[in-house]
Amino acid sequence: MGGWNKKFENMTFDASEHVHDLEFATSTEAWEKLNEGFITLDPQLFTKGAVANAGVAVVYNIFIKIRNAWVDPNFDFGRHFNYTQSKWTVLLNNYLDFNQLDLLKSQIKMKTVGYNQNYNISFVFHNKHNNGKQCLLAATFSKRFSEDIPVITMVLRASEITKRLMFDLLLIQRMAEYVYGKDQRVQINIFATQMYGNIETLLMYCGGHKSFKKVTKKMDKTTEWYTRIKEVYDKFMKGTEKEFSTYKVFLRSFKVMRPDLFEYKPLLAKDLVIENDDIEYPENCITYSQRKKYKKKYLAKLHRKG
Repeated sequence: MGGWNKKFENMTFDASEHVHDLEFATSTEAWEKLNEGFITLDPQLFTKGAVANAGVAVVYNIFIKIRNAWVDPNFDFGRHFNYTQSKWTVLLNNYLDFNQLDLLKSQIKMKTVGYNQNYNISFVFHNKHNNGKQCLLAATFSKRFSEDIPVITMVLRASEITKRLMFDLLLIQRMAEYVYGKDQRVQINIFATQMYGNIETLLMYCGGHKSFKKVTKKMDKTTEWYTRIKEVYDKFMKGTEKEFSTYKVFLRSFKVMRPDLFEYKPLLAKDLVIENDDIEYPENCITYSQRKKYKKKYLAKLHRKG
């Protein structure tokens, strides 16, 4: 769709250095408020250190505090993004070295039984196959003096805030559960060099989560930005599959915007997990798929012996 990087004639933005400091109660709230903030060009985000044009909105230098790492267990990635189970498997395979994650878990366990229970232990994201484009760089697991709640600090090169951010928020929650157990509340801090959303992807929020009318209710309808997002929204709602089939990302958005034309398979957050078991895996079982394959053979062998 046209408009990528085309500047607005009557809108200007200040991209000078500025740190955006945000705080949210949960991961789900963070995702909701950020997406609505991008769609509406919320002044808290776009007054300084941000830009937008006819194709994309970008905010630079963002720090986000999330008091509780919690994604709604009924959040449907199938409805919201047209995702399937394989998407989760690819994410885990690309970013998690399970040997490293097990080592981190062991180190933290040793710290919690010692006299000095404060620690800062970093996990470097795998990205072996380069499928993630190194968007996730590292996560530091911390226990601070006089604080009962662990903090996981994520460093992001960049984050697409509609599809990818929600997946990453669920990933870090599942990592926390793997390390600390499901009953331990965890705080997330995020440092991102930039967060962005192209208009076609941002509108998926309106297709699967909250209506366009509600999100844009208080917007100034005379701005070039509103005119542009309304134009793209109308194209989705009145268009055909053929019009959006050239680019995969646009077709995915179209499918989410038009559930009247496409069926989707539910993919709930509660079903996307990182299994935690007592199996002793070989050192060469590094990825999620490798461990899953080994576990299947291991359990089948036990069953035959039994």
